[in-house]
Amino acid sequence: MSKTLEKPVDTVAQSKPAETTGISLKTRNTLYTWLLRYGAIALVLVLWELASGRLMESYLISSPGEVARAFVTGLTDGDLLHNTMVTLGEIAVGYPIGAIVGIATGFLLGSSPLLARAFQPIVTALFGIPIIALAPLIVVWLGIGYASKVGIVALLVFFLTFFNTYSGLKNMDRQFIDLARLMGADRRTVILKVVLPTVTPAIFAGLSIALPQSVIAATVGEFIAASEGLGYMIRRAAGVFDTPTLIVGALVLMLLVLAANSVLAVIERRVLVWRPQKEGN
Repeated sequence: MSKTLEKPVDTVAQSKPAETTGISLKTRNTLYTWLLRYGAIALVLVLWELASGRLMESYLISSPGEVARAFVTGLTDGDLLHNTMVTLGEIAVGYPIGAIVGIATGFLLGSSPLLARAFQPIVTALFGIPIIALAPLIVVWLGIGYASKVGIVALLVFFLTFFNTYSGLKNMDRQFIDLARLMGADRRTVILKVVLPTVTPAIFAGLSIALPQSVIAATVGEFIAASEGLGYMIRRAAGVFDTPTLIVGALVLMLLVLAANSVLAVIERRVLVWRPQKEGN
């Protein structure tokens, strides 16, 4: 009798080290990830500093110190902040316009086989035209000002969100819709309770893909014709071989993408609370 009672106690006692080990392994993996990530960045910066003026001319690759000084100069004279706000404003306006129209069009064509057969090949053909080829035409139509950059961003975001929404609707299991209708659900309930939750992950995938592309679209528009913005600042710096300022502009574009992607990830987690979260992000 005493031997039988001892076994559960031993089992509970043995489970505690396992839990502790699990937590320490997760913490260790996180630490290794951060060490590898920022260790690699530090190594690149050191090699870059050593190579500048030794293996390559400094005016070609600059150096971390010169880039840092150019960044501080851009902040103090207001030029960097002004151009950043211009590009950010173009994305802030063009991105939601393109996303809303793209998602709505994707729902429309995905819900109607007739419209899909008629217009999906046309949208696919238009998407095959590179944005770098369409951008000059949009500038001609909308001018060299703010509107043309917003239009370029909205157009590229439209295509990416459209195709993800359309594919999500086409690939969803129709048995869920049929089952909901058998249970007496009306069209509005089917869309809100069945279709929308099923397609939402595909929509957010499209939004995530479109986010860095919107920065590219705004920069391309500023390259072609602009008098302000980060793309204009980079083009101006390249014209006078101002490599530090050029690199600063590229780094700020990268930081914009990272910041916007983090915000979108938070929104996605709030909306898709029912979906298991992946580790390692």
